[in-house]
Amino acid sequence: MHPADTSPATSVARRPRMALPGSIAAGANDLSVHFEGLANPTRLLIVEQLAATPEMRVSELADICQVSQPRMSWHLRILRKAQVVRTRREGREVFCRLDREAIAAHFRSFARLLQSAGMQLADMQTHPTISEGTS
Repeated sequence: MHPADTSPATSVARRPRMALPGSIAAGANDLSVHFEGLANPTRLLIVEQLAATPEMRVSELADICQVSQPRMSWHLRILRKAQVVRTRREGREVFCRLDREAIAAHFRSFARLLQSAGMQLADMQTHPTISEGTS
C-alpha cells in the first residue's frame, strides 16, 4: 500500500511531540512546538496583526494575509496547538486573539534555557547586530 493511500481508519494518530525528559522545555509548554508554530511567514503576520488589536475575526485575518478561509483555519490550528492564539465562536463568526499569558510563559522558559547556557537577557540586548554584506 502506498503511504498516500492510507485511509483514516487505518492511519495511526500521531501523538504530539514532547521535549526530552529533564530538559527545560519538558511538559505541556514545549518550546519546540511553540517555536515551530511561529516558523512560517504567514503565521508571523497573523501574530503581528493580532498584537495590534485585542481580537480579530478570522475572515479579516484571511483577507489581510491573502489566504483562503480553510488555509487560515489550518494556520490558526497550528498556532492554537503552539499556544500562541486562542479562538472563540460567536454565532457563525470566529474571533481570535493572542494567548499573551502562554506566550509570556514560553518567553520565560526560553530565557531560563539561555540562562542555563550562561547567557543573560542583558547579553542578548548588548551584542551588536550583524549586518549582511559587511565585514
